Amino acid sequence: MDSLTEMSKIIDKYNSDGDQDAAAKALFDLIVTNAKNHDFVKAEAMRDTLFEIAPMALSEISRSGDIIDEEKSRSIDEAHKKIWSRLYGALTTEEANELYFALKKSEYNKGEIIFSAGDVNDNLYFIDSGEARMVYVKENEKILKIVGQGDIAGEDTFFYGTAVKTVSLVANSTLKLHTLNRNVQEKWRDKFPALEQKLRKFCDESGTVSEVLSKKGMSRRINKRRKLTGRVAVQFLNSSGSPGGKQFSGALCDISMSGLSFTFKLSNNDVAHKILGAKIKTQFAVPDGNSSKKIEQKGRIVGIGYHVLSDHSIHVRFDKADEAIKKLISA
Repeated sequence: MDSLTEMSKIIDKYNSDGDQDAAAKALFDLIVTNAKNHDFVKAEAMRDTLFEIAPMALSEISRSGDIIDEEKSRSIDEAHKKIWSRLYGALTTEEANELYFALKKSEYNKGEIIFSAGDVNDNLYFIDSGEARMVYVKENEKILKIVGQGDIAGEDTFFYGTAVKTVSLVANSTLKLHTLNRNVQEKWRDKFPALEQKLRKFCDESGTVSEVLSKKGMSRRINKRRKLTGRVAVQFLNSSGSPGGKQFSGALCDISMSGLSFTFKLSNNDVAHKILGAKIKTQFAVPDGNSSKKIEQKGRIVGIGYHVLSDHSIHVRFDKADEAIKKLISA
């Protein structure tokens, strides 16, 4: 009989008989069976059900959680754990399990692109084997560094308020890696509040894209920027490209041929994560001789700066540049 069917029968019997102790014991046995079979999704779903129907079965609730964690720890790939021993060594058993089971395996052949500059991408990449080159392109291609086993890539978009890659990563050989998507951070903030900070610290110690660019005397910005004051009206666009929702306004900071930045107070950083990559329409004015010209530009939110004591800085990349902007920048 399928374990979910068994769980359903247990719940039905509990609802009819009200025997909480018997239901708790039967669910505990099912949790253990699924955990030992490494079906952790079912095991954890059943433990949630145990919480609901037998909240006073503290022994079964506690022991089942320990058993799930123990079985998870046993199932972690030892070769992977050895490569990332410094990271896993900084985590609790529960944090290590949470991280490992959130990872997805990927493999790339020589010459394949893992991500490109300009891509909207919010994954963190853990390289288990092989080699790749981190490439920066401005006037021409420049190799920033070679990364391999035990190196991390993608931290610039995973942690630091941007959705668009400023560098590319290309496989130099067969490349095996694990990827972690940024959507796990919301879950971690409630259940594993220290895990994100520990992972961020590990990435910082490994060296960030910004630091690599700085050491090589390169700028993340491809186009020249010019300070610009005034207001910008902003409206989100739906999947068909039509305006949706209320228009809001921000304070302009600067502009380039490829985009602009403005400040706006967001309610919290979770909102910031949700609007990264969103398509928007902007309306603003730029100097044009002795007067000004109103500009309407569509684009995408590609970065958000988080500031404790001031508004967030929001960075927009245009779909295409306006001639008046080109004239302003070249002046």
